[in-house]
Amino acid sequence: MLLLLPIAAAAENDAFKNMDKAQMQQVMQKMKAMQDCVKNIDKTDMQAFQAQAKQMSAEVERLCAAGKRDEAMARAMDFGKDVSANKAMQQMKQCGEGITEALPLLPDATQDQNQTGSSRHVCDH
Repeated sequence: MLLLLPIAAAAENDAFKNMDKAQMQQVMQKMKAMQDCVKNIDKTDMQAFQAQAKQMSAEVERLCAAGKRDEAMARAMDFGKDVSANKAMQQMKQCGEGITEALPLLPDATQDQNQTGSSRHVCDH
């Protein structure tokens, strides 16, 4: 689901208007394959992960609000390790691998995500 955000952003930014028919078809096929793959991920695993992510987000927000930036960043980094070890997230990554080939066709899709000079601290977002 998170992997579809750049695609949705591209659609809103009219990136598809600059594509020829073959490129559009390629992107649509990749999106369909990803969608089919995601359907096979265990819903219970995904719900448990979403609950864990929501809890972590609230914890990080509390730490940031209390001025505990280092603790907040450490907690976010620990959660990042949990994400990479999580079975559902590993499956999600595999599902998204095909779509990454199509992303170069959507130049606007990653524009906002790669701004140079932006802060990378979890409390600044």
